Amino acid sequence: MRSMSRNPQVGDLIIKTCSVSGKKLPGLIHEINEDKCGYASVFVTWPSGVVPRDYRPEHGYSSINIHNHLGEFEIIRDGESIP
Repeated sequence: MRSMSRNPQVGDLIIKTCSVSGKKLPGLIHEINEDKCGYASVFVTWPSGVVPRDYRPEHGYSSINIHNHLGEFEIIRDGESIP
């Protein structure tokens, strides 16, 4: 069983909620790169083909943003939503 913390992990499903429209976009975390200072970039595949306006494929999302922005990012791991 994987950890149930809000720290993103490869294989997690995330639901990104647009702060303007409220539209929810599902994505699958496929890669996490950590830099020498310990900050991680999270790269997401968007199966619907629709990419959130604030997502940049060359940079991904900051793992800290995914962890801290509960209203914007829902994390689903092993079929359970992570509060």
